[in-house]
Amino acid sequence: MKNGIIIVTGYCATGKSTFSRDLSKYLKIPCFNKDTIKENLGDGLGPENNMVYQKGSLATFLLMLHIAEQFLHTGKMCILESNFKSIEIEKIKKLLEKYNSECLTYIFKGNYEILFNRYIERDKTGKRHWVHQTAGETMENFQKGHIKWGIGDIGIGQTIITDTTNFTDVDYEKLFFIGKEFINEIVE
Repeated sequence: MKNGIIIVTGYCATGKSTFSRDLSKYLKIPCFNKDTIKENLGDGLGPENNMVYQKGSLATFLLMLHIAEQFLHTGKMCILESNFKSIEIEKIKKLLEKYNSECLTYIFKGNYEILFNRYIERDKTGKRHWVHQTAGETMENFQKGHIKWGIGDIGIGQTIITDTTNFTDVDYEKLFFIGKEFINEIVE
């Protein structure tokens, strides 16, 4: 049986979560966002438990990997969204190989300075969950972190790289169409 998953990854503040939720609705397949899972873990552990800061990202990724495996095992498709580190992408790749499955990867990138400002402004709204710590973040550390972890460097299978520095310049309908074509190829 042919099967696959869709990955939405890339730099912080590029609109990955919004796009993945919209893509999920458009394609009618479930989407799992790393931030949402981490926020739920945080709510369960509580802010007084420092573990969500120390191990929350790793625990969230391992949960996502388990969820992806269950979908692949049962022949179902899903979307995974996060600013995946290159080592995490490699683990997803091994999982896909285990199930002889296909992958479509969307990588969202952009101008670091504009994305950093968007990242900081987003947190000033007060709508971000408490598990997301940005206090003291600098533009230099923001960029270095992306580079150090290889965020946005590696795709699996068909890979679509999109610059989301200016959201109005992005052809989201085309990106949705690519997702639909990917699913149609898998189903046929």
